[in-house]
Amino acid sequence: MLSNHSDIKLLNVSEIGKFLYDIRYVILLYVIGDFLTTFHAIESGLGFEENGFLSTMIASYGIWSLLLVKIAILGVIFWAYYSIKLSAGSGTLWTLSKTAISLLGLVLVVNNLLVIGLRFSLFEYMGFL
Repeated sequence: MLSNHSDIKLLNVSEIGKFLYDIRYVILLYVIGDFLTTFHAIESGLGFEENGFLSTMIASYGIWSLLLVKIAILGVIFWAYYSIKLSAGSGTLWTLSKTAISLLGLVLVVNNLLVIGLRFSLFEYMGFL
């Protein structure tokens, strides 16, 4: 028997619009910002992808595979958004989740800009790589 959740629909255009508005900073920083700065660094020879998995994907399928991975991650974020929305006390968890991903995007963009402009990686300096 089907669930009677007629008020919450997964592919409702209004719900997707709310979701996209809610993750606008994730899209701007994590998807677009990180992709464009990574693309520029790799294409201009100023840097390279340090993530082993992504580096292998880019070497095998091209730089645009990075964008496909980021779009797939948006799908996972939508699933999390939808799942969290169905649970009680969801406001704080969703706010923390989208803020953390946005901040990760900001750190990645800043790191990429440092690599492009100064040949300096924040992650290498901190000992992560």
